[in-house]
This record gives sequence, structure tokens and C-alpha cells, in this order.
Amino acid sequence: MDKFDLKQVTKLEWTAIGAGILAFIASFLPWFSFDAGIISSSVTAWGVGIGGWGPVLLLIACAAVVLAPHFGKQVPNAPLIWLAASGAALLIILLRWITLPSSGVGTGLGTGLDAGAGFGLFLGLIIAAVSVAGAIVNFLATRKTV
Repeated sequence: MDKFDLKQVTKLEWTAIGAGILAFIASFLPWFSFDAGIISSSVTAWGVGIGGWGPVLLLIACAAVVLAPHFGKQVPNAPLIWLAASGAALLIILLRWITLPSSGVGTGLGTGLDAGAGFGLFLGLIIAAVSVAGAIVNFLATRKTV
């Protein structure tokens, strides 16, 4: 195993690594919350189903794919894998957001219910978008050099 040298990690690679770390942290924040008078609660990415934890795991996998060459493990088509996985993560988060119940929709409880996407979901969406942007730049840069 080669020694890991922090100085060899590029700024674009830090985008994927940072996105993986931040997505993991954001997964513990509320992704869905509701308030029905005296009852209120929230659910993290790990509780909203595959639409929450799936993208988090994809972004963590992107970080692993980007880090692997720095540990002596070559990953064929790493820029394409990063782009596809982070794009899928972004799409899944958007779909999860769209399919979350919102205030009064399908609840039958009337106007006393306030429900919707939580801060963690919005943060996860931003993190995934930044990872996609970094992946696009990285993918285009690798295609120009080949």
C-alpha cells in the first residue's frame, strides 16, 4: 500500500471527499419534519427510506472512488463513476423531496398540520449539486487530457 499524501489530493477531488463527509453529517439532520399542534417530530435520511440514505451512500462511495488511487488502488473510469453516482444522488434527493408529504396533503387532518422537507434534505441537495459540479469539471478535464 502506498503512503497517503494529503498534498497529492487535488481541489476537485476534495469536492468529492468533502461531499461524502458532509452528506454523512447531513444525513443525521431532519430530512422530513411535521408539526400537528402538540405533536411534532422529524426524521433523518436514515428514516425516510432509500430516497434518503441511498444518495448519502452514493456520495460516500464517490469519495471512496476518488480516494482509492491515493491508496494505491486504481479505479477504471473513476471520473465517470463519480459523475454518474453523484448525478444519481442528486436525482434521488430531488425525487425524495417531490414525493414527501406536505402540509395537509393526503393527511386528512386539515389545516393544523405543518409538514415538509427538513433542513437536512436541503443541505443534502446542495451537497449533491456541488459534487455533481465538481464531477462535471473533473470529467471534462480528464477527457481533454486523454
